[in-house]
Amino acid sequence: MELRERADTKLATVTGIDMNSVAATNLFTVPTGKTCIITHVVIRNASIALDTADFGFGYAAGETDVIQHSTLGTGLTAATLYRILEAKDGAIRGAAADIFKIGVDVAQGAAATMDVDVFGYLL
Repeated sequence: MELRERADTKLATVTGIDMNSVAATNLFTVPTGKTCIITHVVIRNASIALDTADFGFGYAAGETDVIQHSTLGTGLTAATLYRILEAKDGAIRGAAADIFKIGVDVAQGAAATMDVDVFGYLL
């Protein structure tokens, strides 16, 4: 049995996510035969202050079923800063082959990137 089936641990890291493009970026695919509980994500290493970009995290189209869309990057005004975003009450559990994504709903309005670490566990 792997650690990610025994403890809340880092499941994935994706770097250089384009925050100036209205699009979804895949972060983690739930392995065959498992379900997944995402507990939180860490957003970090923003290339500029992310005060306009509106984004969320989830499995279904719209990416709002785990962490709601919002201007979640507010406060990330330097690459050395980070923010922890916890799963919302009533977050959905990912099933086998589901893809956990970040969805940018409103672009930053200027070239911008950030990194995301995904934490959770498998059942």
